[in-house]
Amino acid sequence: MQFEFPEDQEFFSHLLANGDTNQLVVAYSDLFDFRHPAIKRWEFDKTSKNVLRDLVEKYNGECQLRLHPECSPSHGLEPDHIIPLSSNILNKELRKLTGTAGAKVLSQSFGSNHPRNLTLACRKCNGLKKHKILSGVAIHRLID
Repeated sequence: MQFEFPEDQEFFSHLLANGDTNQLVVAYSDLFDFRHPAIKRWEFDKTSKNVLRDLVEKYNGECQLRLHPECSPSHGLEPDHIIPLSSNILNKELRKLTGTAGAKVLSQSFGSNHPRNLTLACRKCNGLKKHKILSGVAIHRLID
């Protein structure tokens, strides 16, 4: 795994592997893909209907995120990337970057389209999560 910044690898190492970088690589590398997000989105879009069908079957049509107070499959179900395909959270929080003249803080590419990095979410929960990175406890609940 090749993180752009060492502090990002340290962040995910602490989040997922109790600070053990080797364990992060061995146990969680399938969650990460550092290619351009547009490439990953294009690949995902080609399979998203099949992915959704498989996730609905796997989770009996129940949202796995359970983040929104109005969480319900009646709002519609979507596949969600547990580690987001891209996020600007670490640029904001670790590097304290800010946007200039109304521009957003640059995003980085993180998450993969690997089945282990996908879960089923209702539209309300998926919309609330967006590009956020969940807590380690929440991630482990979803991937373990």
